[in-house]
Amino acid sequence: MKNKTLKLQTILLPLLLLALFILLRPGITEAQSKSFVWDEYNVVITLLPNGEMRVEETQTLNFSGAPFSYGFATIPTGSAGNNDGIKDLTVREGDLTYTESSSNAPGTYELSREGDEIRIDWYFEPALGRRTYTFSYTVEGGVIVEDEGDQIFWKAIPADHPAYVNNSTVTIHLPEGVKPQQYTGTTDYLVAGYAGGDSSQVQTFVSDDGRTITYQLTQPLPPGAPFEVRVQFPHGLLDIPVARWQTLQQRQDVFNLMGLVLGIFLVITGPLVVLALWYSKGRDPQTGVVVPEYITEPPSDLPPGIVGTLVDERADMRDVVSTIIDLARRGYLTIQEDGKDHIFVRTDKKETEGLRPYEIKLLQSLFGSKQERTLKSLRYKFHDKLPAIRKLMYQELEENGLVNKSPETVRQGYTALGIGVIVLAGISFFGGMMILPEEMFLLAFCPAIAMAISGAALLIAASHMPRKTEKGTIAAEQWLAFKNYLQRIEAYENLADVGDIFEKYLPYATAFGLDRTWIRKFAKVETTPVPTWYYPIFVGRAYGRTATASGSGGSMQAPSLEGMSQGMAGGLESMSTGLTRMLNSTATTLKSTPPKSSSSGGGFSGGFSGGFSSGGGGSRGFG
Repeated sequence: MKNKTLKLQTILLPLLLLALFILLRPGITEAQSKSFVWDEYNVVITLLPNGEMRVEETQTLNFSGAPFSYGFATIPTGSAGNNDGIKDLTVREGDLTYTESSSNAPGTYELSREGDEIRIDWYFEPALGRRTYTFSYTVEGGVIVEDEGDQIFWKAIPADHPAYVNNSTVTIHLPEGVKPQQYTGTTDYLVAGYAGGDSSQVQTFVSDDGRTITYQLTQPLPPGAPFEVRVQFPHGLLDIPVARWQTLQQRQDVFNLMGLVLGIFLVITGPLVVLALWYSKGRDPQTGVVVPEYITEPPSDLPPGIVGTLVDERADMRDVVSTIIDLARRGYLTIQEDGKDHIFVRTDKKETEGLRPYEIKLLQSLFGSKQERTLKSLRYKFHDKLPAIRKLMYQELEENGLVNKSPETVRQGYTALGIGVIVLAGISFFGGMMILPEEMFLLAFCPAIAMAISGAALLIAASHMPRKTEKGTIAAEQWLAFKNYLQRIEAYENLADVGDIFEKYLPYATAFGLDRTWIRKFAKVETTPVPTWYYPIFVGRAYGRTATASGSGGSMQAPSLEGMSQGMAGGLESMSTGLTRMLNSTATTLKSTPPKSSSSGGGFSGGFSGGFSSGGGGSRGFG
């Protein structure tokens, strides 16, 4: 028996606690069961001779659950609501007319404006069951005026309503002498009703005199579905002025069309202007000089770094490295391997009389006051020297009459112009959106986008805008013919007979980006001499070469690749791989930068005129 009692207590205790919780928190149950529906939602619209509309909404509701104590309605104005505003508002409940007050007391209402929206809040005694509330107001500028016909197009029940509307009738009364237009050749009036956009759910009736049009729902209207009505009558029967919102919208349409046309014009002409600018300012001159397909010797005494800069109009790392190789070939430095790094060693050849300014600057940047520098010691420390070296290389092009203006300066100028156009496009867009109405979006958007596209075209064209002189164009074509010779050397020469040109033309091959293939081709020829300035670690051990230049009192005999292959385990490919690795490592290291830290009417032929949306609308609700 004791066990049964304990088991019963175990079951009843949670139920008792749940009941107490419900009793102590009645608001939860009330909130869950509080609901309403519209038994009737009827609207009467009376068109006045002056074009104003008197609207009366009669809402019969059925409240259930906890009592309701207020209702609200919002009505958009301006272009959003197709009207110039409302006036003469009254709120009634049966014979009781509410008074305007901000006290929130029963029997009062409050009218407020938020932007282009008018809000009406009315308060009543706590209510359950059926209640009927009526509020009416006069709409100014609610008629759409057009030459094809004036029309009333109104959301009698807005989409934003939270409950079902079981029944609804909307009635439109037209003034004396006014009746709807008819479709050409028929007796059908130009009237329509839409429930949630569907006309099949609305029955429409026109009185015998044509002055009263009735729209009736054939089934309940679900939440979120508007009830719209539309009627068109001949233009000019009433002296109705064009509403301010309609005039503004028509102007907006014109301005939007202007913006669209201007945008299309700019998006076409902008890139064409950029193309014409390149054709007249950026394209190299047409010289008419015929250059052979290939040239077997350098066409001039231009050093390799300047040749590379001339051909692609950029002083890039290939040109800097080719200059280092050229300076080494001319006896100003040697390059050694120690197994883990490469070492640049300054030779005893100090005179700089035959050097160009950029070559002097490059040597100073490499060595400073030191006699030798390891490649690793230059990591992250050489990149900031590159702009000055490149500037001197561009100046060399100008001083030789190959360009009229530094290619880098030209690129920077057009890049800045392109960025400026894009920034101007952004300013015009955001400035236009702040000044212009939201409906004039296209006037601000289309020209701004077109300007941005033109700016982007300028950015793309900037790299192609540097221009050579006639002398520079001919020189570039000749050097490209020499590049063709280097690129296909095996087709023109027997490599075993021309091994001496390997070192001589290696700087030019490097400037042209052919260094890997150039080394690989000659590495297969055993009689190719090893560059006198390059010291692989195995060569130093096998032949005891030093870093002393031949012009400084020492003597040096360069071994051949064939002889070197007898003194190293890796064979010929070891030397070629090491030399290629040295060129790649030099380019990568010298341009390296420190890593950045991360941070976190009659004759109407059918259909309503105009492309306007319906007016009225807003929202309705109770609480």
